[in-house]
Amino acid sequence: MNVFVRALKWSFLSEIAAKAVQPLVFVVLARLLTPEDYGVVASATMVISFSQMFWEAGMGKAIIQYQGERNIAANAAFWVNNALGIVVAGTLVAISGVVANRIFHDMRVAPVLKVMALQVFLAASASIHKALLQKDMNFKNLFWVRLTTVVMPGLFSIPLAVYGMGYWALVAGTLTGQIVQVAMLWKMSPWKPSFNFDVETAKQLVGFGGWVAGAGLLGWFYIWADSLVVGMNLGAHDLGVYRIGNAFVFMIFSFIVGPIMPVLYSGLSTRTRSKSNWKSVTLVIQKALFMISLPIGLALFVFGNKVPLILGGQWTDASIVIQLLGLMQGLSWLMGVNDEIYKSMGRPDISTKIMGIALIYHIPAYYIGSQYGLKEFLLVRVGLQLVSEIVHFLYLKMTLDISFLKVVKNNRLTIGASMLTLLLYWLFHSGLTMISPFFEMLVYSVIVVIVNAPLVYLLSQDLRQVKRELGY
Repeated sequence: MNVFVRALKWSFLSEIAAKAVQPLVFVVLARLLTPEDYGVVASATMVISFSQMFWEAGMGKAIIQYQGERNIAANAAFWVNNALGIVVAGTLVAISGVVANRIFHDMRVAPVLKVMALQVFLAASASIHKALLQKDMNFKNLFWVRLTTVVMPGLFSIPLAVYGMGYWALVAGTLTGQIVQVAMLWKMSPWKPSFNFDVETAKQLVGFGGWVAGAGLLGWFYIWADSLVVGMNLGAHDLGVYRIGNAFVFMIFSFIVGPIMPVLYSGLSTRTRSKSNWKSVTLVIQKALFMISLPIGLALFVFGNKVPLILGGQWTDASIVIQLLGLMQGLSWLMGVNDEIYKSMGRPDISTKIMGIALIYHIPAYYIGSQYGLKEFLLVRVGLQLVSEIVHFLYLKMTLDISFLKVVKNNRLTIGASMLTLLLYWLFHSGLTMISPFFEMLVYSVIVVIVNAPLVYLLSQDLRQVKRELGY
């Protein structure tokens, strides 16, 4: 267990250090730039993100899970990634004008996409180095990579934004961060590629990675298809508002939950377990994550309208985005660990199938909701997430024999504690007037800590059991 705990410690330190800098950069840039600036860059970024599924091809996840000779596998994955990266980057440059004109109806996107295509080639050249560090649970080195690549983009973007470079300030910061990341990963990883290429090993990796890539491709639609529809139908301004609100919510949750997932996947993938082991581990991890996510989601819903006080008046429209997406994220993390569990079991196909089913109704609903405005689109977005949870419950029952009632019973104390927290906060708030929003947030946080303290103690007992289940 010491290896797992050390890895988790460094992963948490990575996120804490990054998030100590990231919010400051986020706020400063939000005050210097406009929603349209963010909208133009978001348009190019979603295309770059989409292309990742084609050059990465799930090789990173496949390497972590692969149990054979690592150097042979790493070489095969490295050359597959780089060959695909060159093809994909060239394709993006060639079609940039068509994408800008036909999809986003904004030719400012074309030159941005051409420049950002370089990011594909850079990322492909270091993805296997990063995966091997994760496989070795070497999150100490990844901590320094993470910290440096968060600081560098801000150091470049903020001065350029001050001098009026607009969206190019964001582009320059992104590329700078990617270049520094590649250099650090190559220096810190003990593995270096050779020209050996084993075709049979490559086939095995592509077989596993194909399902992961398929899940990633479908997952892209959960992350970006909403933004794509907003950008196509509502324009750069609303896209910028939506992306900033979404980024704010993501920043909050990734600070807490983000460090857990890569360590969890690496730790679970190292040993073979029985179905009963997977079931008990899943229930405990679900409980731990939901105990964290639900109070955060409720806090964002309650205080989301105060965010323009931090970001600036030009982001007033982002309040409703933060409130609704924050609540949605708080609820969705009840099933958030399932994907990592399935991949750790060697069943990445399950996540792909779940997302494939959900996309049947997601994309048409996105399109319909966007026809009425941003607020209406958000309400549709939240409703779709709740429907998707039903699909997750069905597969959880089929795969691990964990029923909906079992999940509810497992998390009943967390739900009750959150309801009590809201009641106590409402009683406090209704009894006072003219108090600072920041003081209100402090009071809410104190109530959360007090109410959940007994639950944390009970959870610690369950975590001891998880240690035994994981075999650390």
